[in-house]
Amino acid sequence: MDKDTIVASATPLIPSAVSIIRISGDQALNIGRKLFQLSETIKERRVYFGKIRDRAGNVIDEGLFVYFKAPRSFTGEDVVEIQPHGSIPVVKKIIEEAISLGARFAEPGEFTKRAFLNGKIDLTQAEAIADLIEAKSEKASRAAVNILEGKLSQKVRNLREKLLNLVSLIEAELNFPEDVEEIDFKIIEESLKDVLKEIENLMRTYKKGELIREGIKLAIVGKPNVGKSSLFNALVGYERAIVSEYRGTTRDFIEESLSIKGIPVRLLDTAGIRDTQDKIEKIGIQKAKEKIEEADIILFVFDLSEGLTDEDLKIYNEIKDKDPIVVGNKSDLVDKKEVDNFTKKYYFKSIITVSSKNQENLDQLEEEIFQKLGLIEESSSDIYINLRHYKALEKAKNVLENLIQNAGKLKDLKEILMLEINEAEKYLEEITGEITTEDVLGNIFSRFCIGK
Repeated sequence: MDKDTIVASATPLIPSAVSIIRISGDQALNIGRKLFQLSETIKERRVYFGKIRDRAGNVIDEGLFVYFKAPRSFTGEDVVEIQPHGSIPVVKKIIEEAISLGARFAEPGEFTKRAFLNGKIDLTQAEAIADLIEAKSEKASRAAVNILEGKLSQKVRNLREKLLNLVSLIEAELNFPEDVEEIDFKIIEESLKDVLKEIENLMRTYKKGELIREGIKLAIVGKPNVGKSSLFNALVGYERAIVSEYRGTTRDFIEESLSIKGIPVRLLDTAGIRDTQDKIEKIGIQKAKEKIEEADIILFVFDLSEGLTDEDLKIYNEIKDKDPIVVGNKSDLVDKKEVDNFTKKYYFKSIITVSSKNQENLDQLEEEIFQKLGLIEESSSDIYINLRHYKALEKAKNVLENLIQNAGKLKDLKEILMLEINEAEKYLEEITGEITTEDVLGNIFSRFCIGK
């Protein structure tokens, strides 16, 4: 591992009351002492106040000095944190002085990478730090904290332990056949099935985790003049889209970010889909179709007062494979009994009736969105895997499925069985970082900001 002493600002380089400059490595204490010109014995985890000086002895600023002795620090190395005022020139000058005293500027994520390499955290926890920093909502930050606390690591360790226990049993039988009874193969098969089921359960959290981390892409779709823009404005909370009685007012998609039940949502109001000779409107309709493909969920909107027309049904049939939520707008203009007729006649599972004008039933619509995406039943202790975890679990799953399918053939080929179980276990090790490559580490830590 690189033993250079590194330095960077741990806080954003913007004017602020206080900034934190972090120095990590063998020379951290020596460099910090010279910056503060401290001659006294420095005790770890104590706060010292003093003047920060350059090489010529000129005062740069005054601030606080804290020393964390290895291994009881974030990186596992000697760490010094300097807290001056949050002046951009001051922070830059202190970093410049630290570099002149033997440090080098840290790479993005290098402090966290050193924490991982020194065994302070595993790879899932390192990723969770980046997720926590980038969290767009309270739910996303809570999910990151759950992984940072080691909940995913513990689940993976438990799965690995079950597989390693099986390997140990098989190995004992092979090496000491006279002293160890032959294992009942059904026990091995059932244990493999149990591990497979737990892996599949973890894999199911991926899509939900992506929605919580990245947000929901929600597209409003329908023919012109059914109130798509009015619904868009009602959900956003202000008049973002132009509303007009003229057909084809929205010729391009309009996008707005909002939060629904603590989850970020990218709301897309698309151009009304219809047959048209207008070249500009045609482009808008094509873009609308592209956004439909990208969307996590679609609201198919029709006008209750007009009823479902052939034009509506043509659009619905084009998007029905995306399992849209059917929204009947302008409920303030119709008798509620008419809604049941629409449901029975066109075999819709349900129709959410809303009035964008009066903002009626929007809460029910939001509830249906969350129900459709599986975001209703959520616990504060839930964990959600990312794509890297998913791919590793998928590899382990494929190995175990193959083992279970060929159980009969492998019953008398215990050496091969043991090797295959070991392979599945190695894929699980990739998740926490017991087995990894420099390319994987580079990809993970490049996400981080400098100073973390």
